[in-house]
Amino acid sequence: MGELLQLTVNGLIAGSAYALLALGFWVVYGTTRTFHFAHGGVYTLGGYVFYHTLAVLEAPFVVAVAATLLATALLGMGIERFLYRPLRAIGASDMEILLSSLGLYVLIENLVIIVWKSDPRLVPVAEAFQRGLALGPVWITGLQLVGLAASLALWGGLALFLRRTRVGKAIRALAADPEMTEIVGINEDRIRLVVYGVASVLAGCSVVLAAIDTGIAPSSGMSALLIATISVIVGGTAAVSGGVAGGFLIGVVENVGIWKIASEWKQAIAFGVLAAFILLRPTGILGPRNLK
Repeated sequence: MGELLQLTVNGLIAGSAYALLALGFWVVYGTTRTFHFAHGGVYTLGGYVFYHTLAVLEAPFVVAVAATLLATALLGMGIERFLYRPLRAIGASDMEILLSSLGLYVLIENLVIIVWKSDPRLVPVAEAFQRGLALGPVWITGLQLVGLAASLALWGGLALFLRRTRVGKAIRALAADPEMTEIVGINEDRIRLVVYGVASVLAGCSVVLAAIDTGIAPSSGMSALLIATISVIVGGTAAVSGGVAGGFLIGVVENVGIWKIASEWKQAIAFGVLAAFILLRPTGILGPRNLK
């Protein structure tokens, strides 16, 4: 019973990381309906910026985090400004934009390999992150507590930003009706830049926690993108809470699922949950019950 409880807690912690990934993906997809494959590239490059700043340049932890968030924000906004916007201007189809995004992801991954090689990189972990807290049979590390707190704080912060600020309300308006947004005088291009910047900062936060926990590899971005996509579909695209709910559910099911089977099946379990939701509840956990 103690082992099952530990796996459940581990699942909640993993789910908090998945929720961060899903938040970033949802911000873009839920607002622009663009399948942002290059989001995985932003994640990967952010992880290597964090590693290089902290482990190679030996900068303070706070400086490394700031450099990572700045790099991811600039990259995400640059992708919107210099890739997606020109494609929209020439009337590119959704498939053409998707393939361009995938091509950029592959380019970023290969640039990472050229600069840092293909070997996974480990980030030096501060002693505070290695300490833990025992709650009966359950052990929680400092890093896990920080990850859970960061995920919940960013989720709440994003929800408040979208509901209480003028820019947030403009983002919601763009998601609901792009044509009406333009009619009422909202600068759609500027709002899209903000959307990609926010999503990329969330990717940066997520990869910082992941790099401290398990390190970073050139292929990390694709794994993160798959988890984010599954979490958003399972949770539902109708609200920001959907991706968070999906992330926590996937995290718990994955970790509890390996109680009796090999851990190599974790990703298969995630895809199994995705298939079940597509068949039984395609609108997701927080989506409407009936499709008309």
